[in-house]
Amino acid sequence: MEFRIAIVEDNATARTALRGHLLSIDNLNVSSFTSGSELKSALKKQHFEMLLVDYHLGTGKNGVEWIQRLKETGYIRPSTGIVFLTSDRAPQTIGRIMDLQPDILLIKPYTIASLTRQITHFLGYRDYIRNVLQALDSKELDRAIDILRSKIKEGIPSRLIADVRKLYARLLFDQGEIHRAQSIYDDILMRSDKVLWAQWGKIKCQYASGQWPNCKDHLNELLNSSLARDKAFEWLASISFEQSNFEDVEEHLSQIKFSELSLPAAKLKSLAFQKQDKVLEAIDLLQKKRAMHSSAKDRFNDFTFELAEFYLLLAEESPETNRSESLSQARKLVGIAGRSQGDPQTLQKRDYLLAFSAVLDDDPDKAAHFLESDYMANFFQTEPSMLVIAAKVHHRLGDEKKAAELLLMAKEKNANLHAISEQVMNDELIYTGGKRLDLNHEQALIINDAGTRYFVDKSYNKALKHFYDAFHLSPNTGAFGLNLLQCMIDSDTGVYRKFDVRQLLEKLSSMTLNEANQSRLAQLILSLKEHTSN
Repeated sequence: MEFRIAIVEDNATARTALRGHLLSIDNLNVSSFTSGSELKSALKKQHFEMLLVDYHLGTGKNGVEWIQRLKETGYIRPSTGIVFLTSDRAPQTIGRIMDLQPDILLIKPYTIASLTRQITHFLGYRDYIRNVLQALDSKELDRAIDILRSKIKEGIPSRLIADVRKLYARLLFDQGEIHRAQSIYDDILMRSDKVLWAQWGKIKCQYASGQWPNCKDHLNELLNSSLARDKAFEWLASISFEQSNFEDVEEHLSQIKFSELSLPAAKLKSLAFQKQDKVLEAIDLLQKKRAMHSSAKDRFNDFTFELAEFYLLLAEESPETNRSESLSQARKLVGIAGRSQGDPQTLQKRDYLLAFSAVLDDDPDKAAHFLESDYMANFFQTEPSMLVIAAKVHHRLGDEKKAAELLLMAKEKNANLHAISEQVMNDELIYTGGKRLDLNHEQALIINDAGTRYFVDKSYNKALKHFYDAFHLSPNTGAFGLNLLQCMIDSDTGVYRKFDVRQLLEKLSSMTLNEANQSRLAQLILSLKEHTSN
């Protein structure tokens, strides 16, 4: 069976040499590309079983950013193997690559023998788990896990144990079996506490299970690791943002060298500035990051669009009589970033931002005109933040049902993003957008119903997340908070995200509850006392 490999390397000499080395391995069909953009165009037409990507790809986005984006937008299948190549031994670079959990990392200059050995090992591993990979590509996560469990029971070949455990932990996490995933990471770290992918796996489990105090402790330990320091500060900033500690967000992100701030981290910091009424500082931050990448078209356009979106959100917060300057700046920036673009996703972003500008300018006919192109209704690859903008446009044009659907879609997509800072920032945009459109309570009802189904099935971690989100969206609805409290008690969870049981009890006790909910709260207090005494 032919195995298709794509090389993404901007250096022609290195690309040719790598291609020659790979062609010496049997059954490999090798394609090569000079940039992430070329790879993206190719992925629209064909699939590759493996991608070999250089970290530095000219002046544009680096390899990690390209792979993250292509995964999130569905261009890369779950089964695709990822190999990273780099001659950059800087701790920040290696840390960013390892956080993505590639199948192989090759440090240049590599030997032909090491390249051949690692690729051959991966091909053998991939053949061993081919049924698992087929299930993943078919979006049959449960079946993939069942197949993997059967193989584990049968006995894994010793040479593949590390690969299988890494995959098994990731799939358990994706399925929502957070504690089982964490137990694998804990076991690996007991044997060696220097395994970076296991450290990040454990942190993600602690975060996802709502154990924020433990998560923060682990992150603080990683501040001493040169490989993980910047990412740890970004995570600490994200948790601080969710706890509304905006000064701490600013402080954590200030520990990262300005030139090393990722796009999501820069956006999060600008939002933290805005929350502290430091609007000029927020604009200055985005302008400086934009100017820094003036010679890199894709990065420059990313920051140009972000700055335009920021001006639009400023206009939205301003009285209608005081919006003209912000709207003018936004339109100018959208025009620059959207110029000579042929990618439907970029065109959609351009036109939704212009449509949003039009509705803020009280020109619904002009806004509706921007929605006429076919690509405006295809949301498969639309970013969560842009789905919020789209929801606001459709709501202002009278389609409340469409707006509600887009907000839910934004929330579902956001949960699958890799960057924690981007998740946190988008959650804030989804919440404030839904509040402005008066759709949060309706969304909370849907999320609470899903949480109830998970609770009945004793899928407590999923239930906790849904009840927490419902209560966050509709904080005056006591029933949502009571559901969260009951789930915390029944699952023996003392702390979940912003709340410990005592804090949640105090909040619910201070709320005006109807008679049925007062009775339920009293019963939960008795249940908690019995639980504590036992």
